[in-house]
Amino acid sequence: STAGTKFKKLCMQNKLKLLDASVRHLGTDINYVVLENMYAELKEKVEFHFNSSVDDLEASSDGYRVICGDTGYECDQCIVSVGRSGSKWMEKICERLDISTKSNRVDLGVRVELPAVIFSHLTDELYESKIVYRTEKFEDKVRTFCMNPYGIVVNENTNGIVTVNGHSYEDPAKQTENTNFALLVEKHFSEPFKDSNGYGESIARLSNMLGGGVLVQRFGDLIRGRRSTAKRIEEGFVRPTLSAEPGDLSLVLPKRILDGIIEMVYALDKIAPGTANDDTLLYGVEVKFYNMEVQLDENLETTHKGFYVIGDGSGVTHSLSHASASGVYVARKIAEK
Repeated sequence: STAGTKFKKLCMQNKLKLLDASVRHLGTDINYVVLENMYAELKEKVEFHFNSSVDDLEASSDGYRVICGDTGYECDQCIVSVGRSGSKWMEKICERLDISTKSNRVDLGVRVELPAVIFSHLTDELYESKIVYRTEKFEDKVRTFCMNPYGIVVNENTNGIVTVNGHSYEDPAKQTENTNFALLVEKHFSEPFKDSNGYGESIARLSNMLGGGVLVQRFGDLIRGRRSTAKRIEEGFVRPTLSAEPGDLSLVLPKRILDGIIEMVYALDKIAPGTANDDTLLYGVEVKFYNMEVQLDENLETTHKGFYVIGDGSGVTHSLSHASASGVYVARKIAEK
């Protein structure tokens, strides 16, 4: 927990804000165990259909009809939880059922990887620190996200677009000497442009076009205006945990986004000296997509009675913990009826 930590003052003294948060860390490995336990508890009480594509959803006189290929399922209460990857499907359903939606934001940035010792004074006490910075010129909000002490950097495939993410493990045998975290710049759009996810996808595709996937660049190369090479990365003091193509992120990320990231790296260097070292690695791009926000009431119910939208697919929640809590919340509301 960040309650009472000395780092809050240290951040404020350096134009940073440490958000209040309590963290319970599972680790990627333990998460599988939790999910297996949940399935074991539910499998005798719930009918599961794995690898079944939900092609359509229709309102009927008695409730709703869920269409999976040639099979249809009837229900009077329907809960939709399609995640961020189901955003286009959700948009289509909302349009057909005349459910209002509004544009959301997109977060663009990089994943930073550096020696774990540089951030150990923070991660040993807080594990994950959510730190926010506002840029000098544009006053854009930049934040740290998904901090993985002693973790690894990984690829993430979303609808055929390869982006970057990070994992950490509870098992010491799987831990590394590096810590990684995302640096993300929030981007909101106003009229007439509404497709924030399309904007993020276009930038991620550009990275894929240049490097065949994720690009990696030393911070020192970025600020000197040169691309990284395999030789310079190999000679550096940070051993990359992801095999990525050395390149130049300034050819991918818009200047405003990149300027914000560079400012944030220097700001973090004041509370964790060594963050702005030449050998710090930046992987790009990392994109956090947000579904368009579906019009819901306080019970997460749409204007159609008995039709609920939960999780990140609703545009209301933005994390695993929030998404899972929204499911429990709706289940309790239905059980009360």
